[in-house]
Amino acid sequence: MRIYKAIKTSVLCAAVLLTALAAGAAGPGTSAADFLKIPVGARETALGGAFTSVPDGPGSVLYNPAGLGLAAVPGLTYSYNDYLPGISQHWLAGSLPAGGGAVGFGLDYLDVSPFASYDNFDNRTGSVSAYDMAVYLGYGRGFRTGLAFLPSLYLGASLKSLKEKLASISASGYAADAGLLLPTSVKGLGFGLAARNLAASRLSFIGSGARPASEWKAGASYSLAPSAWAVSFLASADLNLPKDGSSYFSGGLEGTFYRLVSLRAGYSSYGDISNGLSFGLGLLLPSRLGRRLRLDYSYASTYDLGNMQRFGISCAFGGRAGRKAQAPAAAPPAPEQAPAGGARPPAAAAKRSFDSALNDLYGQDPVKSLAAAEYIAGLNDPRAMQHFSALLSSGRTGWQIAALRGLELSKDPLAVNSLCRALGDQKEEIRAHAALALASHPGHTASACLQAALRGENSDMAKSAIITALGRINTPGGTDAH
Repeated sequence: MRIYKAIKTSVLCAAVLLTALAAGAAGPGTSAADFLKIPVGARETALGGAFTSVPDGPGSVLYNPAGLGLAAVPGLTYSYNDYLPGISQHWLAGSLPAGGGAVGFGLDYLDVSPFASYDNFDNRTGSVSAYDMAVYLGYGRGFRTGLAFLPSLYLGASLKSLKEKLASISASGYAADAGLLLPTSVKGLGFGLAARNLAASRLSFIGSGARPASEWKAGASYSLAPSAWAVSFLASADLNLPKDGSSYFSGGLEGTFYRLVSLRAGYSSYGDISNGLSFGLGLLLPSRLGRRLRLDYSYASTYDLGNMQRFGISCAFGGRAGRKAQAPAAAPPAPEQAPAGGARPPAAAAKRSFDSALNDLYGQDPVKSLAAAEYIAGLNDPRAMQHFSALLSSGRTGWQIAALRGLELSKDPLAVNSLCRALGDQKEEIRAHAALALASHPGHTASACLQAALRGENSDMAKSAIITALGRINTPGGTDAH
């Protein structure tokens, strides 16, 4: 009987520790699996955890599973959180394109170091440890809407298996999340909506237990990457509505210099163990063999419990090794190879209207999307620019390449500006395609954009494409069309 009481006392002590510290002393409310309220990821936490509208590959499986639909290449990320004294957190996530979207997985593991346990008579009985764990499996994909301002939307869902262990007693259950992501036709502007623990089972240690608290999140983000600048920016903000507490705000700012170093700052009004401020930095390593590595760090302080630090590493597999079909060598043919007067649609497509061609343009088949972009560009319809712009801002590689092909063939004066902006894209293959497409618009504007992009370019692939494009523009006989 005494042994049972000792275990019960240890479990209650551990439960109090996890509830108070893992939830960050957030306020009133009774719920299970409070460790799910701790944001994960070094980059994400440096931006205050405001990632509902920011698709960032593998991490989307937790922040907004709809963002998985924009994962064009396989990705992997890991972060270590030196949280509070005696508490550490590990986060591992991955994503893999599949079935027109992408599958994502994640492992969130919170470990509590062993601490002393006592019986009902205050006699030391040894020590106990505790841990919390969530395993995520999610899927997201995109759909065309046909709307001008919101040309596409992304839907996603994830299921997580939960387990909490305190001493020798454990509890397990499940919960489900869902998300919506809305990239707009305004380049860089996007909105997101996520529901966490939308459906959940009870986790019980002693008694009937409790369910993880549900939470709604609404977010907006805006990224700016002018090709003529050596700096790109990201701003994000979330409004969070948890069922078991007061609503709170989170937001962050990120500046990336020469696509190499990122400086970040964020704020979250959640909890009362700190002032809510966070800071961080990132280092993007030169790509090798199709792998793009990024190192991240974030820092936040508490009033009485020391500093919280997170370290992370992310890897995206793609580029030259991972996506040969979309490498610059397979880029659209040079201007001199294109038919005079723009693209000529295939005979079977000659009678298609502009609207019907949009079905293929926003479709899942990259070959049909590319052909539709060529067809639409050949129509010289002013509506084409808004659709090419929407595809460029979608973040989906196949759609972006189709848009670049359409802009290459377009006679619209705004095409050059869109191609110049594409030189600031985060993907090296998109920057390379944009450079080669600019060669079809010889003139001062295109040349100035290419020269500015070359000064800040670190990718060998993109540098080669920019140099090639500059050579074509500067050859004798080039016209100053713009």
